[in-house]
Amino acid sequence: MARAYMILSLVCLWGGGCAFGPQSLMRTHGRYNAAYQQVDSEELLLNIVRLRYGDPPAEVEVSAIAAQYELSASVEARPFYGMESGSNIFRSFSTVLPFAGAGGATRPTISLTPVNSSETIARFLRPISPEGVVFFAETSWPISTVFRLWLEGINGVPNAPSASGPTRGFPPEYADFRRIVELLQTIQDRGELTFRKVEEETLSDPIATDRVTGETLLEARKAGYEYRLTADKKAWQLVTKCRRVYLDLSPRTLNSAEYTELILLLNLKPGLTRYEVTQSTVGFIEQRPNIPPSDKLILVTRSLIQVFYFLSHGVAVTVEHLASGLAKATFEPDGRLFDWNKVTGDLFIVKSCRGKKPPQGASVAVPYRGYWFYIDDTDHATKSTFILMGPSRQLDLGAVPSGRRGAGPVLTLPVGR
Repeated sequence: MARAYMILSLVCLWGGGCAFGPQSLMRTHGRYNAAYQQVDSEELLLNIVRLRYGDPPAEVEVSAIAAQYELSASVEARPFYGMESGSNIFRSFSTVLPFAGAGGATRPTISLTPVNSSETIARFLRPISPEGVVFFAETSWPISTVFRLWLEGINGVPNAPSASGPTRGFPPEYADFRRIVELLQTIQDRGELTFRKVEEETLSDPIATDRVTGETLLEARKAGYEYRLTADKKAWQLVTKCRRVYLDLSPRTLNSAEYTELILLLNLKPGLTRYEVTQSTVGFIEQRPNIPPSDKLILVTRSLIQVFYFLSHGVAVTVEHLASGLAKATFEPDGRLFDWNKVTGDLFIVKSCRGKKPPQGASVAVPYRGYWFYIDDTDHATKSTFILMGPSRQLDLGAVPSGRRGAGPVLTLPVGR
């Protein structure tokens, strides 16, 4: 009988070992995924709240998770001692009982990388390119959302430029820009608006064949240029390739009321179905009177940190913190408190409340300065914007400078004994 117990115990341990191996991935992968998603979302929300209070943001990236699993098992035979009736004297053991023990442990090693390399900082501070704006506009997010987030203005029409940094005391200008993106969204929803990226070539004046050598051709190719013979084969021309972005409109849009209002607000040439999309390199340019209508959409773009500052004005700062000066207040010209919901209300709202635990119904919640700041789980507009900002932190959609990317230090934490 004792031998049968021992064999049964070994079979149980063997079965437990198999479940602890391959099946451990099934039991833990989802949990690690959920934990990382929660931590990453909380870090993003916390940084946005910090900016609203004028505090510096900080990011620590989980670069690796290495989970180690350990299984221990033991089997032994233990003597069973009896005792004479009415006596305190042990008699010799006459029975052997099997004893089996098993234990398991998981010791994850988590590598954390502070996001503070020079290239990462430049990515946060570098304005997005027009191609980057179009990249987001080609996704499922509405063009009105993309433009309100990533643009300071179009053709001199401001999109709350004073909100792209620390909170100012005066209200931002935003009304005309909001109307512009509403018109663009209406036209896009009708399927009458699209962006196109076109690669175009520019040819130089003819160059004599004796001035172009094999070395010249090779150097041009390395630099991204190309020499091409003219049609009569008697000269060379230097070919420069560039990518341009255009906003194309359907011809039927030209007769719509939205188009008529749009070209007036943006000072565009009427009657065109294609407008080149360019970027201002000197910052925000205000509209000036007597400027002739343009065939271009001149974008003033934001950097990632400017977008975060813009969104931070959607944080519901408490009256207590505004009165004490912990958070800066914005006032109307008549002295009334400016309502930032006019700017970010249908785009991004972070609520606040007191309590020892996260509020019920919160999609993401973080504690800060004695309050809980959270995104309501039923606020789908805010959740959609928040989802968009997650991967945006990892993309570099500005002009990439030359040079090698620097890497920050890696902090490795063995979690366990």
